[in-house]
Amino acid sequence: MRIAKYLSSQNIGSRREIEKYIDQNRIKVNGTTIKSPITFVSEADNIQFDNKLVEHKNQIMILKFHKPIKFITSHKKQNNKPIIFDIINLKYRNYKTAGRLDFYSEGLLLLTSNGEISRNLELPKNKFKRVYEVSVNGILNEKKLKRISKGAKIDDLSYRPFNYQILSEQKKSIKLKLTLEEGKNREIRNIMSFLDLNIVKLKRTEYGPFKLNTLKTRQLEIATDQEMKNYYSHINK
Repeated sequence: MRIAKYLSSQNIGSRREIEKYIDQNRIKVNGTTIKSPITFVSEADNIQFDNKLVEHKNQIMILKFHKPIKFITSHKKQNNKPIIFDIINLKYRNYKTAGRLDFYSEGLLLLTSNGEISRNLELPKNKFKRVYEVSVNGILNEKKLKRISKGAKIDDLSYRPFNYQILSEQKKSIKLKLTLEEGKNREIRNIMSFLDLNIVKLKRTEYGPFKLNTLKTRQLEIATDQEMKNYYSHINK
């Protein structure tokens, strides 16, 4: 494996950053400062970054992050808007996200260093349930909601059946709990718009076996052993 790819997998930096580190003579392989990014290494090699040993990490880890609103789920800036990695510890900058949340949505976002896990979490065939709490303004037409919850086509997009629960309803202020198995781009926003409801707050509280629980906004924590066990049980069904 090329040195840049390997060190990126160990969260030392992006491949471009690692190429810069090589130009700056900051990386050694088996005691020799390397000069070219076209250097192949394995776990058996002694690799140092700034004279510190890079310890190989095999452990697969999933992190739970409470995304705040007004941050983009991306590694790259878009229209000068802030991204989640602006507020996440630098050592996790190369982690992949599973289950994007849009700019005005908040709640549970999963991060992992393992690409296979992020793909497994997002593949529709794996049917990981996503749970959302949605606060809306407007007049709820529950018959219409019940009908489209069985599956519907909105603006030429087909949506799978979903479960819903009315948590509270006071005049024109309603709080819903929605459970989806697919989670297409802006799915909930499109459904609420179809129902003539204005979203005030959209928050994801669960993704498969992983739960937000009491994790505060902007905080990051490692998924529990039980959550990881439930993840693998689901994948291996």
